[in-house]
Amino acid sequence: MKRLVVLIAIAAAIAFFWESGRNKVQTPIATESAKTESTGRRLGPFVIGGSEYRVVLEEKPRLPGSTQETGNTVVKMEIQDSMGNVAYERTFPVQTELEGFSDAWSVTATVLAGRTGTGLMINYALDSEPSAPTPENDSWWQLFGVIDGKLKAFSGPISVQGDLLPNDSASDVLRFKVWAHHYRIMFPVSVNWAEGKLAPAMRCDSCEYDVLPEDLSDRDDLTFVRLCPTVQGECANPQRTLVNKDSVIELVAGHAAVQWNEGSASGPSGDPNHPMTNEGTIAVPEQVWLKVRIDGKEGWLHEEEDFTALRLPFEQ
Repeated sequence: MKRLVVLIAIAAAIAFFWESGRNKVQTPIATESAKTESTGRRLGPFVIGGSEYRVVLEEKPRLPGSTQETGNTVVKMEIQDSMGNVAYERTFPVQTELEGFSDAWSVTATVLAGRTGTGLMINYALDSEPSAPTPENDSWWQLFGVIDGKLKAFSGPISVQGDLLPNDSASDVLRFKVWAHHYRIMFPVSVNWAEGKLAPAMRCDSCEYDVLPEDLSDRDDLTFVRLCPTVQGECANPQRTLVNKDSVIELVAGHAAVQWNEGSASGPSGDPNHPMTNEGTIAVPEQVWLKVRIDGKEGWLHEEEDFTALRLPFEQ
């Protein structure tokens, strides 16, 4: 009898320790599985054309890479109406194990109110680490509006090395800050709310644009630049102008043949590995001119050494 009691006790002890060990093994497996699960996030509601829309984002944890990044990356975006019907969608790549790199897509949305219409502006951005520093980050901007009762994209996502500038008041013109190799121009884009289209607000092959101020305090105590009286193929007789530490320098205007491409409003290909196949672009060629005012004297800069003399920003 005593032997039977001992055997039962031993069997119970073995069962207890086996069950405890099994639970310990299962716990980290469940935690690891949770790391790869998708999460959902909803933006809105946004009232556009009298109807409500929400932007629904499906996200997954980003890979940390060599920089040990944290947070999520968007793998799918849907614009849904008030009934949950999908009016527009875009998918993004799920990063695989790639040695040293960490990529993350982000999507933001805001209501854009113009004088004659209201739209939904979507901004797509890609953070890739490690990455070399640039004067302006690249991102994509896509405007949606309601045409004949349906939500419509006015263009493909417009790729800009810069940003969308805020408007002080309701306007039917979008103002983009665009990097122009040594300074930043303001590129205006007109919105046709009735037809659901975008187009450059200035119609010219090579235009003069407003520019944003730059910090030029890190220049030499005494230098000189060559100012051209006009924008021309070659500046035959530039005027040598002295610049000292206390000189008052103003950036007046930029001149460039900016390239505009609206992309395709019909939608992306659906291939998550190529999410921006229908993109448009605002691109500035390398041949740019900059009008400056130095101690009251105006002229145009064009040569690389003159941009460098004023300590204007440059590309790495």
